Amino acid sequence: MVMVTDPRTGNVLVEDKVNVPWKAGYSFPGGHVEVGESCAAAAMREVFEETGLSLKTVDFCGTCEWFSTDRQQRKLGLLYRGDQFTGEIKASEEGPIYWLAPQKLTVENSAESLLTLLRVFRSEVPAVTSAEWNGELHVDASQQL
Repeated sequence: MVMVTDPRTGNVLVEDKVNVPWKAGYSFPGGHVEVGESCAAAAMREVFEETGLSLKTVDFCGTCEWFSTDRQQRKLGLLYRGDQFTGEIKASEEGPIYWLAPQKLTVENSAESLLTLLRVFRSEVPAVTSAEWNGELHVDASQQL
């Protein structure tokens, strides 16, 4: 997942994703890594495919992790941010695209756990986790200061 910020306005690029297996609402572009592709390249490719913007680079900011209830399996998400891009935004099959002031993101209008993920994107915490597959993400108690 990538938080794309417009350096001129401070607004973030959000997708109003449709057909998702979690609470729908504003989210950031993202997806899966293809065989032989680096994680950073995948993040940049997904942004282009979903938004029409070509990122010059991305910066890694942290992780999100979901664990199976027996804690024997995990799904790992890598979080990036970028603010150097070219192109014009265009919607994809993922859903409509908007530039939005970050303070306008709320629990009501955002996808599941997006406000928790913002803590990682803002470098407040290095990671967030869930004790259930595709469950709500939380900051580990060990990371709370």
